[in-house]
Amino acid sequence: MSKKLIAILFVLALGTAGCAGTHFGVRDQAMMVPSDVAQTEDAISKSEKSAGAKYCPEKIAKARALAKEAMNVYWACHTTQAMGMLADARKMAKEAESCRPPVAAAPAPVAPALAPVVRQPISFHTVTFDFDKSDLKPAAKAELDRAATVMMENPDVVLELQGNTDSVGSDKYNMALGHRRAEAVFNYLNSKGIKSDRLKEVSFGEGKPVATNETDAGRALNRRVDLVILK
Repeated sequence: MSKKLIAILFVLALGTAGCAGTHFGVRDQAMMVPSDVAQTEDAISKSEKSAGAKYCPEKIAKARALAKEAMNVYWACHTTQAMGMLADARKMAKEAESCRPPVAAAPAPVAPALAPVVRQPISFHTVTFDFDKSDLKPAAKAELDRAATVMMENPDVVLELQGNTDSVGSDKYNMALGHRRAEAVFNYLNSKGIKSDRLKEVSFGEGKPVATNETDAGRALNRRVDLVILK
C-alpha cells in the first residue's frame, strides 16, 4: 500500500473519531477541543446541582444556550469570540449558584395612630351677681375672660348660659332678671370674639336654686349664670 494512501486513510480515521464527540449538543469537528469547553461544562453541571438551581433555572438554561452557541462559533473558526462566550456562560452559571428565594416585601409601615384630641377641661361653671343686678362684677369678668380663652382653643364647644335668681321678687320678674343676667354674659363673651352661634341663652328665674334662699349667703349663690357645655 502506498504511503499516500496510508496518509489519506489515517486522516479519514481521525475525522471519523472526532465526529463522535459532542459538547452542548454540538458535534465536534476535530479530536481536540479547548480546555475552556470542559471548564464550562463543569461550571454548568455544578450550578444545576446547587441550592440556587431551583431559584434561577432560567439563568442556568441561558448559560447552557450561550455555551452551545459558543461551540458553533468556535467551529466556525471564531476562536476569540467563542472563548469570550464560554467565559460569560461560566459566569452566569456561577451566579445561578448564589440564587436565593426572593425576599418578601416588607410590609408597608403602619402610620402611628393619631392621639385623640384631648379637650382642655373647662372648669368654669358660674358667675354671680349682686342683688337685683345684671351687671358683671370684676370677678365675673375675670372668669369670663378665662372662659373665652378656653373656647377659642376649643372651637367646637357650645355653651348654654343659664340665668338664675334668688327667690326675692315675683316669678315673672325673676324670669326677666335671669334673662338679663344671661344676656350680660352673652354680650361679654361675644365681645371677646366668641361667635353668637356658640352661645345659647336661657333663664330659669328662681326655679333652680343651688342653695337655700333662707339666708343671705344662700341667696348670693343663687344669683348666678351657669355656663353649661352643650357639646
